[in-house]
Amino acid sequence: MNDLQIEFENCYGINKLSETFSFKNSLATLIYAPNGVMKTSFAKTFFDLSKKREPEEKMYGKQPSHKITLNGNDLIPDDILVIKPFAKDFESNCETENLSTLLVNPDQKQVYDKLFKAILEAKKSLILELNKVSKIPKIEIEQQISKDLDCPDIFSAIGLLSKNGTIHPEYSTIEYLSLFDPKVVELLKNEEVKVNISEYAEKYKALMEESALFKPGIFNPIKASAVSNALKKEMFFNAGHKVQLNGSVDLIEEHAGLDNLFEKEKEKILGNGSLKNISNKIISGVSSIKTFQEILENHPEIALELSDFKELRKTIWGAYYETNKLLFDNLFNLYETNKKQLAEIQTQANLETTLWFEAHLIFKERFHVPFQMDVENHIDAILGTTKPVIVFTFFNELGKPIKFNRGQLDSLDVLSQGERRAMYLLYVIFEFVVRKKSGKKTLIVIDDIADSFDYKNKYAIIEYLKELTTHPLFLIIVLTHNFDFYRTFQSRVLMSTRWDNSFIAQRNENSIKLLKGGSNDVANPFELWRKKYNSNPSIFISMIPFVRNLIEYKDGESPQYKQLTSLLHIKQHLPDLKISDLAMLIGQVVKELPLDNQFDLNMKVIDFIHSVATKICDIPETDVISLENKIVLSIAARLNAEKYIWSKVHDQTHIDNNQTGMLFDRFLGEENKADENFTTAKKILSEVMLMTPENIHLNSFMYEPLMDLSNLHLINLYKKTKTLH
Repeated sequence: MNDLQIEFENCYGINKLSETFSFKNSLATLIYAPNGVMKTSFAKTFFDLSKKREPEEKMYGKQPSHKITLNGNDLIPDDILVIKPFAKDFESNCETENLSTLLVNPDQKQVYDKLFKAILEAKKSLILELNKVSKIPKIEIEQQISKDLDCPDIFSAIGLLSKNGTIHPEYSTIEYLSLFDPKVVELLKNEEVKVNISEYAEKYKALMEESALFKPGIFNPIKASAVSNALKKEMFFNAGHKVQLNGSVDLIEEHAGLDNLFEKEKEKILGNGSLKNISNKIISGVSSIKTFQEILENHPEIALELSDFKELRKTIWGAYYETNKLLFDNLFNLYETNKKQLAEIQTQANLETTLWFEAHLIFKERFHVPFQMDVENHIDAILGTTKPVIVFTFFNELGKPIKFNRGQLDSLDVLSQGERRAMYLLYVIFEFVVRKKSGKKTLIVIDDIADSFDYKNKYAIIEYLKELTTHPLFLIIVLTHNFDFYRTFQSRVLMSTRWDNSFIAQRNENSIKLLKGGSNDVANPFELWRKKYNSNPSIFISMIPFVRNLIEYKDGESPQYKQLTSLLHIKQHLPDLKISDLAMLIGQVVKELPLDNQFDLNMKVIDFIHSVATKICDIPETDVISLENKIVLSIAARLNAEKYIWSKVHDQTHIDNNQTGMLFDRFLGEENKADENFTTAKKILSEVMLMTPENIHLNSFMYEPLMDLSNLHLINLYKKTKTLH
């Protein structure tokens, strides 16, 4: 049966919405919602429910209520999936959660886990300890130790450490991340620093041992400078305070005296200009440089090894091994015992067996992006032992591949919004593939998935959604505020079911109503107008801009074009056309049809326009989509506005192009702003300028503005223009 019934009240911007969607003939439903009507509120309500949260009504504090049933049964949160428009938080959530799910091969993982469980626990324990001492993020430790020791994995690295022994166990307290900070590495590339750092460290050590003022690891020249600056900033001595330092009997009463004492102590390490330069670079450096100074204080002998960072990295790992030998050896022994069986499973682990491969294949076949995406550590990710590392490959003008991981791309900020949206599409596909695999019936609410994509990928999205609608587990509601997307989805996906499965949202005074939007009268109104303009007054008037545009495309600004223009603007030097004249002009462009008896052939067209507009106001149509009525109201409102302006301006010279805008400018320039009616008139005329142009100058590619305006808005505007005098 697949009937979905929703009852929303006070859910974000939705005052009230009651609707039953039938998925009997199509598993997709399409809703066009103009901006500000309900689209975001609808999606947010479903998203909250999917996350087991209550929707809110934030503006007025009203109590929200909701009920969603499928075939009479309450829909549970796990059965709802909401795809939001492009957003970074969605992207990162997919990376940290669903991507891991997609890569894991459950069958291989089950066997692997039996063998690997103890190894995995031992590795976690070791990584936790190494994180504490090295400050390297836990997720990066395994990759870092393997890289530094030139080993394919952490197990080989441990084997190498156990064979090589430990040269400097005293280095086990040094933070890896501080020692090899990029700023420290940059400092040590300086030739002067590189040559003199060892001498500097020795003299610095001697100073610290001899000084009564400084204490290694507690109070050093860097901290002395910080104290001096702080006291100066806070005007300590200006307030009459005094200081007595360790080893000195004299009281210091001024800032200069304190600085002199500190400088005398520091000068003892400055045997030459080079050492002084090093000291200045360190004291004035960033925090990571100052932390490096503390490492030199506690381990001056490390200065001799700073010329070969590659070997020093191995030495630091060796020191960590010595301190955590039990944890290292336990992990290595467990691995050695089971490695033969583990290797056999790893050999079988390949991307082609994963859901990720399926999703990625769909993405590559359908969408167009300037990069390739792969999983760098796919074996470990497939077996669930580590999180996946995605690498992106770009190609330069010579076709040479350049690879980046996700963190590098973010730091470089090289991805355009289009490329980020393309990646977002991949994550959306991931979501769908996971849901398919779960075998659970799912209601999928898709909020403007194609917004801002280029046409090539926009059509690819529609084709992919069409394929999803054939999957019996999915019921899909697609929301959009792009009318071109709406019409394309109707024709390519819904096809014959679009009458029952496509809607246009309209905000009424106290509720949201979903109007049937699948008729050709909505998707292609010109076909209807061409056949019925002789029997429907609103359609007859709507033919004015339609035929005028056709004439302009064919003949330019011909006499017939100018005659029709005189019905859309108040033209003072052209004769008033009658209904019979307009019928003849229309018949010259489309098939001529005899007007029925309700038309007075001798009536002036402009009078007829106002007559029809008034009737529309008397019987407002709030439950149908009537493009032709909106056009009539727009034309009538603008004619009233122009008539009023012509009566107010002194400059009565003819205007060829953009008449309404030019007239409005004359009005603003000439009108006496002290006139009590000026402010009100200006406001009404501004609304006419804002709301009517696109509705009158319409063509088959652009009548979305008519969809976004309700009849009620235009009725109120027309009534306002009638008050102008």
